[in-house]
Amino acid sequence: MKIRYWGTRGSIPTPGKDTIVYGGNTACLSVEIGESILIFDAGTGIRVCGNDLMSRGKKITTSLFISHTHWDHIQGFPFFIPAYVPGNRLTLYGPPSDIQDQGLKQIMEFQTKYEFFPISLAQLGADIQYVNCKEGKIDTGEFEMYTCRINHPIACLAYKLVHDGKVFIYGGDHEPYRNIYRDGSGGEGMDEDFLEELDRNAEEQNAKIIDFCKNADLVSWDGQYTEEEYQSKIGWGHSSHEADIELARKASIKHMIITHHEPMNSDEKLAVIEEKVRARTAGGSCRFDFAKEGMVVEL
Repeated sequence: MKIRYWGTRGSIPTPGKDTIVYGGNTACLSVEIGESILIFDAGTGIRVCGNDLMSRGKKITTSLFISHTHWDHIQGFPFFIPAYVPGNRLTLYGPPSDIQDQGLKQIMEFQTKYEFFPISLAQLGADIQYVNCKEGKIDTGEFEMYTCRINHPIACLAYKLVHDGKVFIYGGDHEPYRNIYRDGSGGEGMDEDFLEELDRNAEEQNAKIIDFCKNADLVSWDGQYTEEEYQSKIGWGHSSHEADIELARKASIKHMIITHHEPMNSDEKLAVIEEKVRARTAGGSCRFDFAKEGMVVEL
């Protein structure tokens, strides 16, 4: 497996002189296995990924796995040139809406409505198929792939790719589960037995994610905030670096790459934070890196 990062930023693209090293494009990475290529998320980084694929001078057949349909994870798809070329074949996998009767296709079509974009998905030249995904095993027809629901303010999936004895996990946006009524958010006067039941439920959900990531060779995971930054953003659906370290420890992950970087954090600040994470985890069993655009990791 060859994993390449095309977009590493969270929430909004951040082009400019202060984001050249870690990158300003939003979420996208690719995994190449032999002649096959899988793409995870379609943030603005997918535009550059598509240009690279087009430069290879041959017809493209690929699968695109969408973690969730917030803008920073799909906004690059209308600029993914392979989707415009007749003869290319794309299969999009992702969660349907969890609040209304809309599948992945309908959600993706919405961002290219006439009011927002000049070309509709129906006008694209490639053969495009859409697959609604929930938790469990995905039948890709080629590779062993599993999903796990993770915690974000919309249906969001992490994907586990198993191939040739190696395990790669791509996590979408995630905040560790918690009992929201334990932090003063309307829980005053609640029955203690009920609060303890909510505690157990959060613990069970976190344990499920730990089990999903158990002994993975490489995990690409949301780590948008430092612990200090996280305190003012609890409930936004993103993790802290400290929570990522704890996940890696409990799941015995071998290598974690922290991505979905906070848009306010410059290259200089991210470099300082990355070194702090490495210093804190030195001597441990998991290697930590921060994702950078263009980074390539091989398993």
